Amino acid sequence: MERKKIFYSFFLFYLFFFVPFIFALEIENTEQPIRNDFVVSPGRIEVWLDPGSTTVREFTITNRTGKKASFKIEIEDMQGSRDVEKPVILLGGERGPYSLKDYLEPEISEFSLEHGQRARFFFKISIPQDAEPGGKYGAVIVSKQPPPLETSGGLEVAVAERIAVLIFVRVKGPVKEYGILKDFSTPKKIYTKPYIPLNIYFENNGNVHLNPYGIIKIKNLLGQPITEIEVSPFFTLPDSLKLREIFWERKFLFGYYTAELFLNRGYQDIIDYKAVNFWVLPVLPLAIFFVVFFAFVFIFYWIINNIEIRKKQK
Repeated sequence: MERKKIFYSFFLFYLFFFVPFIFALEIENTEQPIRNDFVVSPGRIEVWLDPGSTTVREFTITNRTGKKASFKIEIEDMQGSRDVEKPVILLGGERGPYSLKDYLEPEISEFSLEHGQRARFFFKISIPQDAEPGGKYGAVIVSKQPPPLETSGGLEVAVAERIAVLIFVRVKGPVKEYGILKDFSTPKKIYTKPYIPLNIYFENNGNVHLNPYGIIKIKNLLGQPITEIEVSPFFTLPDSLKLREIFWERKFLFGYYTAELFLNRGYQDIIDYKAVNFWVLPVLPLAIFFVVFFAFVFIFYWIINNIEIRKKQK
């Protein structure tokens, strides 16, 4: 019995790593509202691998279009950017500086799902023995194929809806980890509403992605702590500048505040520090204050003048 278990384990291992994918797409029926879309989860997969190693990962695709839909799977490279409006650039057919596309193998390229069906999708990541240590980045692109459109000029294909599953692979070995907090700021110095955007700019100049994280401490005019805001880990690709927006909101704020950022770079426990100051001066409370203040001054002035007039009359 024990020999059968060992043989079965080795057989599965052989199928996973030495034979091309033979798994059937796993599909289950679920109750889903009609949203005219499809959902892919998770949106990001991160793995560390030794040179010469292989692993299998999976994600799910759920059809919420309200009807049967056809899907297509493609592989693309991706890279970071110095433009904070485009933190990730998918490269289509081009090869990226940290190319992963040759090492990703999906189990299937096309399939269909009825409304409410959810598919478990598998793909293999195989790193060659001679791969250099560092980061390799790509994406599995899930496209919903639209039906062809009949036009007077013939058959025309509409643009497909696309969702990318970002794949982050770190090949183990000596790497260059170097990132730095470039700036911590807020767009304005004076706010009239208790909703404060705080912008973190982090630059990655290494050859692997980093996941910086930290905490923001808010203090009032007297330096007393008001609250703390957690900055959850966020990814930054090599050779890129990443903007992370944090928002602080309360029902009522008034006065002068200081926001202090303590950001861990995501490696060697190095922490960067920056602070930013701002005012919160709500319009309505200020208007009420000035109305009350001038009303008080007017009444006080009127009383003083009337007292002086009465004294003179006597």
